[in-house]
Amino acid sequence: LRNVVINMADFNAMANKRGTSKPPKASFSLGRTQLAFWTVIIIGSFVYLLINCSPPGGIEIPAMDDVNLALLGIAAATTVVAKVIDNSQQDNATDATMSQQDIPSKGFFTDIISDENGVSVHRLQNVIWTIVVGGIYIVYVSTKLAIPDKSVITTTMLTLMGISSAAYLGLKTTENTTPVPQPLPADPPPVAPVVPVQPPTPVAPLQPPVAPVQPPAQAGPLQPPVAPVQPPAAPSPPTPPTA
Repeated sequence: LRNVVINMADFNAMANKRGTSKPPKASFSLGRTQLAFWTVIIIGSFVYLLINCSPPGGIEIPAMDDVNLALLGIAAATTVVAKVIDNSQQDNATDATMSQQDIPSKGFFTDIISDENGVSVHRLQNVIWTIVVGGIYIVYVSTKLAIPDKSVITTTMLTLMGISSAAYLGLKTTENTTPVPQPLPADPPPVAPVVPVQPPTPVAPLQPPVAPVQPPAQAGPLQPPVAPVQPPAAPSPPTPPTA
């Protein structure tokens, strides 16, 4: 039920990145799983009814409707076309693209619903629809003790199964086209920021020292005018005696 690895070197490189101690295994194939699913259900139901419905000492073969041929035919055609697509992609594979088949298994359910980019809608819808119709088949066999016919799994349900498988196969052709992720370039060494050089500040010429300005002398209070000094009066001549 597992895929065939396309590029063993890529497979081993991806397995080494996980660092698990268990040996890696190829992923599970959705097309092969779908074919095995319907093969086990149809044959298992037939044997179950053959054992439980046969009379003592005899064998009663359960009636098989054409619905069972349609279910097994859709599953077989899906597996064959998916294998053809895988072979074509393997022939055109390059080292520049990553293949879903080269991814080690991550678990059964994760493998069948995922491509190289992770969970994909076209795979998931096919798995869900297959489980729904398979559940109806199993419940009918266990409760009615008969193989389902067209009244249980109608033509519309078969048509929807065919559309689901066609959508899966159509989008499967776009798988394995994702470029291989390249390692990021190493960061360059940090560069010190460039500090702009400021032009020198021009120096002003030296000025001769300026004498401090003395405040004007404060005028004293006004003095009253001084009277001029008069010279002493000359003595008068003596008067002669009278006779």
